Amino acid sequence: MKQKDALVGIADRITGAEPLQPEALGFSLLEYGEAAFELVLDSLVGEFPFLWNGREYFEGGESEKFDHLFCWLVREIFDFPCGLIRPEADLAKLLAVAAALDCDDQLWGEIYRINPVLPERVIAALASLIKESHVDSERVISRYYCSDSHVREIKEDIANKDWKSVEWVIDQFWMDYRSPIKLQAAAALHRYNVPLLQSLIEGEKDFFELASYTRHAPIEKIMPLAVASQNWTFKFWAFHRSVTHASRNIPSSPNEWEVLLREASKSPTEWPRWLSVINEYPSRYPQIQKALGSALAQAEGWALDIYVSSISMITPDMARKPVASALSVFRERAALKERKRLWQASFNKWKDWDFDAKGKSKHLFSVSSSSLDYAVIGYFVECLDAKQRHELIEQLRSRAVLLDQSWHPSTSSAMTERFKLASTYQPLAQAELACSSQIDWHIGDSFSTPPWEDGSLYRSLRYDTDFDNPTFLTI
Repeated sequence: MKQKDALVGIADRITGAEPLQPEALGFSLLEYGEAAFELVLDSLVGEFPFLWNGREYFEGGESEKFDHLFCWLVREIFDFPCGLIRPEADLAKLLAVAAALDCDDQLWGEIYRINPVLPERVIAALASLIKESHVDSERVISRYYCSDSHVREIKEDIANKDWKSVEWVIDQFWMDYRSPIKLQAAAALHRYNVPLLQSLIEGEKDFFELASYTRHAPIEKIMPLAVASQNWTFKFWAFHRSVTHASRNIPSSPNEWEVLLREASKSPTEWPRWLSVINEYPSRYPQIQKALGSALAQAEGWALDIYVSSISMITPDMARKPVASALSVFRERAALKERKRLWQASFNKWKDWDFDAKGKSKHLFSVSSSSLDYAVIGYFVECLDAKQRHELIEQLRSRAVLLDQSWHPSTSSAMTERFKLASTYQPLAQAELACSSQIDWHIGDSFSTPPWEDGSLYRSLRYDTDFDNPTFLTI
């Protein structure tokens, strides 16, 4: 048997089995963090080496020993004595054993199959243990080796709920607030008393303590908690953990994502915080774009404006497709009024961006695209008519003529203007094709040659002298 499969069906296998009590656990725990777990684990491994040997398969009678050890753990949990002076300490030792046996959050599901009713004294001790294991955020931050000014900056970002700035902190400090024992306590409450666990979360304000709730819970369990929660810090970081794990073959929660995004889009304070992380690099989160597009379709105008303003224009190559994925769903589900508002805001931002070549010191030497190309196509299709699109193309043609007829301070400035014109034409050409029903709205890599670029050798000689390969030479 593979060790990772040891818990599969164990509730059925241990029927009638004799418990196997460890002999090396005759001590009490004074605290319940990582060190406490390591103490219990070291004691167990001395007696049961297979618990931490790194082998894929059990050997000899190891699988039977595992079953009997699990049987002992179940007995101890359900026969947990009354009247203990510090029940949390005794329970913590059992939870440390549970952590040593657990794999992929399977253990408490099997225990629940054996007995769906956990004694109230155990549930109370679980909650008390979680409270006593409260993260000391000051200690966590102080252990990070950086300057005092950086520590102050981290604290300020956390206080301001600047999730974009503290996103790295969640992972960087994880080992400082990780507790396998606390994880097992939370997993047990997830199975036996969700309302109690929810109440612990709702009243919590400490950043790292809330982060620990998202990290110490089975991934598939945290999203229902987040949807039911009124604690916005927990809601966001539960959402963040679910999203970041969705690309690792872990079950995702698109329905819950959409619910949370819709809720966030109704909050003028929360919506910018969420989008600052989601839209910093949309390519990190392709899995949520459909849910985001659906949330946008239900959002008010101000929320659409914030969405547009949160998207960076200077990382287009990887960002275009995820953004287009969200906006295609938005286009299908939103009313025309809301669509026009988002298209207009996107066009205004795109036009003001001007391919990041507005200053005299910035130049453009290739056809450029943007993260908002899909929305810009939307503007040309749904906010302008055929006559207005034709007028825009003629304006571009006039600029091209003026470009040919003017003297320029440098080749760079001439090339910049040439590529601005060609880049501006791309979404406009795609809109023209879409309106003629030749294609759907498209942001692919295909290039549309502007009508003023005749592809002649003369034009190539004039403009392509600084390039290894001619850009528009087609004749």
